[in-house]
Amino acid sequence: DDNTADAVDEEAEGAGEARRERRGRPGQAPAGEIRRASIAINVALQLLCAVALFYLINYLSMRHYHRSDLSLAKKYSLSSDTEAYLERLDEKVNITMAFLSGSKIRSQLESLLEEYERLAGGQIIFEEFDPSRDKTRAYELADRTGMAIDQNAVFIDICGKVKRVTEREMLEENGAIFAGEAAITSAMFAATEGRPKTVYLIAGKGRLREANDRTALEELIDLSQRQFFKLEEITLGNVTQVPADADALLLINPESGFSPEEMEVLTDYWENARGSLVLLLNPSVEMPNLTPFLRERGVDVLNRYRVLFSETTGIGGTQKRYAVQAKFLPGSPITSGDIGAITTFGGQTCPLAVQENDTTLAARGIVAKPLLEADPKFWGDLAHTEASPTLDAADLKPPIYVAASIEKGGSSDPIAKLDSSRLVVVGNPTLLDPDHMSRRNAQFVVNSLNWTLDREERIDIMPKPARNFRIDTAPGKYRNLFMIVVILLPGVAFCFAVFVWSARRN
Repeated sequence: DDNTADAVDEEAEGAGEARRERRGRPGQAPAGEIRRASIAINVALQLLCAVALFYLINYLSMRHYHRSDLSLAKKYSLSSDTEAYLERLDEKVNITMAFLSGSKIRSQLESLLEEYERLAGGQIIFEEFDPSRDKTRAYELADRTGMAIDQNAVFIDICGKVKRVTEREMLEENGAIFAGEAAITSAMFAATEGRPKTVYLIAGKGRLREANDRTALEELIDLSQRQFFKLEEITLGNVTQVPADADALLLINPESGFSPEEMEVLTDYWENARGSLVLLLNPSVEMPNLTPFLRERGVDVLNRYRVLFSETTGIGGTQKRYAVQAKFLPGSPITSGDIGAITTFGGQTCPLAVQENDTTLAARGIVAKPLLEADPKFWGDLAHTEASPTLDAADLKPPIYVAASIEKGGSSDPIAKLDSSRLVVVGNPTLLDPDHMSRRNAQFVVNSLNWTLDREERIDIMPKPARNFRIDTAPGKYRNLFMIVVILLPGVAFCFAVFVWSARRN
């Protein structure tokens, strides 16, 4: 009928309009069809921008970048003194690292040597290889240096002078301390200085203590090899003057005093030459000739007293504590890297009276400074032989100084280099004893020697702890951890990816 015909016509007309809408206008893509050409151009532009951005980032990072050491121990950084030395380096240096891949310090040492190369401004060329894998390079290095490649080592070549630093020399305290920077920088100094400094150990005053089958002398020899100075012995009673090649004198734990003749030799060395002295004094030994010498120069050794404090324990009642906890003070290059840090002196210690900022001494060109101060709980006890000492009116009250320095003829300007006589005195003789020596105590002795030797650039190149972390788990917990990390987490990620893919397809 007519109504049916009209409905059919309207349906046909609607279908035609729908087809026309899908086709669109002439020159346009039909609605609902993918505009492949536009998408291809869009993707091509994105890829082009990504490639350009990639090369731009690499170009900028290669020429303008900054390294940051985020490790807790700062084990990938160099000390400010090493940085200053590298900035002044005016000779080409070739550093070759021949280390097996299995070495536990290989990666840390490689990062450290890369930092040397970066800070040297092109003066250092660094390369590394595994001698077990690249035997040709190992033979070439052995021929060039004349040294055997029989252990992990770093070879430093400066103008034909080659120094070798082995892995053992970079580790201290049975591998717990990484001293790579100190060893490497010391070897560089050794190659550039030519002649090692000569330090004379004053002998004939007593025997150095022995503990754990080692003596303080053996510890000192190890330090001398690492710090590039030659250790000799001298008996002042057998000479009329200190040898001309003596760069410093060292006295450790004297058990007898100096005779007038010996003090005359010592005074002549201090007054008429660039005298350098480091004294680790025994508080129980009277030295009637040395004490006035030090007092006239600003430091009085008060060995009538002992630095101690008493505490009450639950077992033994009141007990005396002689092991002094001392703080490094500011104002001296010797302590500049440890200001505020705490170290412990073993055995007994006597206090030192320091005439700081004394105008009479200043008129003579002498400056005395305290270096270490005992913790405020310690005092200088006069009746220290008592079973239960207490702080009395006759005792010395804080601050108590246990180490001090004296300089004669120096300058307050660090840039001005003037020859001066320098002396460091410590009221404790055990700093290098094997049973009392700590890393800070040994470094303090080394810093004192380097300061008296006028080698401030070597001060405070501190070895860094090489911390190894290991997690021990029971087999069952390890199996659960394996299931979570290897199976569960990747499985969840895979299922989520399938869900996203399916949603996008629909």
